[in-house]
Amino acid sequence: MNALITLFWRLAIFRASPEHTPYSQSVFALVLLLWSGLQLLVGLLQQGLPASLLLGSQWIALTVLLGGTFMMLAFKGLGGRWLQTATSLVGVDVVLSLANLPLLFSGWLFGPGADWVQVFILLLVSWQLAAQAFIFHRALNVGPFLGLGIAMALLVASYGSVAVLLPAVMAPGG
Repeated sequence: MNALITLFWRLAIFRASPEHTPYSQSVFALVLLLWSGLQLLVGLLQQGLPASLLLGSQWIALTVLLGGTFMMLAFKGLGGRWLQTATSLVGVDVVLSLANLPLLFSGWLFGPGADWVQVFILLLVSWQLAAQAFIFHRALNVGPFLGLGIAMALLVASYGSVAVLLPAVMAPGG
């Protein structure tokens, strides 16, 4: 387990590439299980919405991310890279969600008036976007800026999908 967390941390700081991730369905299942548990914990620390609704929105966003990744890899004839790329994307999310937990806990303790917490959360989201861009850059054999464009497009598609399928998540005050 330590080796996996170290690998995902190295991916998050651009020191490893998706090709270093094990090609294993059981590792992917384990990472998805960890991700689900962390998302549930994050949902419990959020204020204003039920954890089940937030977990559902995260699963929708993940489906869009992994489905979009599959389509792009297939389009480029690189479908064999999907498992490693998907494991890398979810694994980086796990590591950054772990880094996000103290911030979310601080927000839960200090309430919605803690604007400094939101700034750090925004920085973590930006870091995750950069890590995803790096993974796309390496997995799809595209330039770094195109990797960033892909990551941003999938982020927008994820938010759009959540807004359409679970509008209560996006409602003001929610």
